[in-house]
Amino acid sequence: MSEWVRARDLMEAARRSAIEAERTRRALARMASREGPRAQSYSPGTSPGRVADPMAATDERMDYEARMRSRVEADYAIIDEACDVIYGSDQTGSGGVCSLLGSAYADCLWWRYCAAATWAEVAEGCGMSERWCRDAVSVACDAVDTYGVGRVVRGLGLAEG
Repeated sequence: MSEWVRARDLMEAARRSAIEAERTRRALARMASREGPRAQSYSPGTSPGRVADPMAATDERMDYEARMRSRVEADYAIIDEACDVIYGSDQTGSGGVCSLLGSAYADCLWWRYCAAATWAEVAEGCGMSERWCRDAVSVACDAVDTYGVGRVVRGLGLAEG
């Protein structure tokens, strides 16, 4: 975690990672939908059509999935780092921004960066106004920068340990 100079840098990296992981998931789902049995035509005058390799779509998806595996793992590692800062390393809310500022601030960070939500989605997910959510994210990032990422993950403010 020490590679992140500023909280917003980590959070923006998590947002990019969440977007990329979702893009990859959707690509794999599209590829998987091309697999499986095809309907056969029995219309007169049509040839049954011959597929050279009925497993080609499956092979293509599996190859793509293997190529993307390390990228997706790296994306989720960054998202996990952001979650540690947001909720603490045990993910129970006993550390991170959640313990220092409260769950509303933590949830705004999670929705915006780990879920890669729009501001409208963040507001809906948190039950707050967009303006409040934007301000909460700014306050939370400033707090992380003030206390330091390592301290925030452990739920420590300035007075503690």
